Amino acid sequence: MKLSAGYWKAAVALLSLGLVSGAIVAKDISIKVVDRTGDKLFGKQLEYPATFDKVPRIQSTTPLSISFKAETTSGPLRLDQALVSFQHTATGNEVALPAKAMGKSGVYKMEVTRKQFRKHFDAAPGKYNLALVLGSHAEGGLLYKLGDVFMGESSSKSQASVASPGYGPREEIGHRFAEAQRMPNAAVSLVFSCAVVGLLVGLLAVWARLGVNVGNLQKEALGSVGFLGLVAAYVGLAVAYWVGVKLFPTLAYALVLALPTFVTGRYALSKRIQKGI
Repeated sequence: MKLSAGYWKAAVALLSLGLVSGAIVAKDISIKVVDRTGDKLFGKQLEYPATFDKVPRIQSTTPLSISFKAETTSGPLRLDQALVSFQHTATGNEVALPAKAMGKSGVYKMEVTRKQFRKHFDAAPGKYNLALVLGSHAEGGLLYKLGDVFMGESSSKSQASVASPGYGPREEIGHRFAEAQRMPNAAVSLVFSCAVVGLLVGLLAVWARLGVNVGNLQKEALGSVGFLGLVAAYVGLAVAYWVGVKLFPTLAYALVLALPTFVTGRYALSKRIQKGI
């Protein structure tokens, strides 16, 4: 959200007049700038009232994140207001982005997403004063100036890109291939396969111990063969889902198989009961 310059002047006036107690302390302040691959381009740890000297440049592809811990003399504090203020040094316009609480330990974090960057900073690049604006109804408030950052491309670079006729050699395109996806150890697949085969062997052993007579299937071949064939189709469907079929098509195929499986199973069972098999 954008707030007028008078809002922050009033906050500073309250602090200076002592109407705000200023009992809040910001600790463990971390400022990070990373690229899309996760490599850290800039990082700084601060303790109140120190500021950072190096001025990083923030792009939409290099998100800025700020985390801190709010405390009082009695311990961690749950804030009623936690904002990170960006004030343009040339125009005086300000953007305030909220910091979200990370649990009940008093830790807060703010990240400039691509959507927020395009909304607030693409049209107004330049140098911004960065500050924490913290407030609590019980403990008062804190205005902590962290330093300066450059948001977006410089005005000279953007003007040069607009004035360029589009002819001549292009800038070198740096490409970074995606890192290979980490896969589980091959031993995991072998153990799983052995477990499946072991369960099948155990099933056959239990059947043999119970004295299952497979020859009785010939007395009611139609119902038994149909039912076992549909059960085998369910097994094949499970294998197809494991190989690559999506979840919802798999459920649709299973519903199609459900009715004939029920009918053939009921038919085969009734015939076996009638014949006393």
